[in-house]
Amino acid sequence: MTLRFDRDYITVSEIAQQLFCEYKLHMAIVEGKVETPSMEMGIIIHSEVFKGRRVNEEEFMNTIRNNELVVATLPLIVNINGVNIIGIPDAVVFMNGHAKAIIELKTTNKWTERLFDNEYVQAQLYAYLVSKLGLGDDPLVIIIKSKRDPGIVISLRKRIYSTIINYLNNITELPARLKFRDFTMYMERFDRSVEAHLKWALDYWLMRREPTAMPSPGKCSVCEYRNACTYRFAIPQ
Repeated sequence: MTLRFDRDYITVSEIAQQLFCEYKLHMAIVEGKVETPSMEMGIIIHSEVFKGRRVNEEEFMNTIRNNELVVATLPLIVNINGVNIIGIPDAVVFMNGHAKAIIELKTTNKWTERLFDNEYVQAQLYAYLVSKLGLGDDPLVIIIKSKRDPGIVISLRKRIYSTIINYLNNITELPARLKFRDFTMYMERFDRSVEAHLKWALDYWLMRREPTAMPSPGKCSVCEYRNACTYRFAIPQ
């Protein structure tokens, strides 16, 4: 199947970017991706919080089968209607051989108290891929929104895992939002309506429509492509 830009796969993170501003994603591909300091800091925090030991596929499968609890980061690849969808969630929690939950970490300077649509859909798509691969039925979706502060990385790693495991075993009501000192944890049920978002996103890649711009003062003021974007929101000088 022919995709835009002669691609042979789409990533979950790209679909999430489409929901934030599809035209920004389009420009990033056409003009070249620009790495900002906040992106680099987010990458550093993610790699430190979720670092672990590399194993091959056979060892991985044996590990989740033979252990009551395993937290792992792994690539997920599913073909949906002829299109390869690839995603790497920050972590998947396996209990007794089955994926119980996916974990997605979002770092931010100020928006820990609000979960955005693109963040919600990205995490739900990871759960969707896990379900499609038969790794677990209806895995819970856990989104951590943390301050973008490298100074809390070590404590964050310890607190995230202990907090998640505790609530996975005891949570009774969903969705739930739990506020802690350095992060906010959102726990959601697997939402199968995410398929509608996936269909909308695929229409762009399948060239059934042109990219949609989603300008706003907040988005446009910090966008790396604002000077070249014809849809940018007018920002007062």
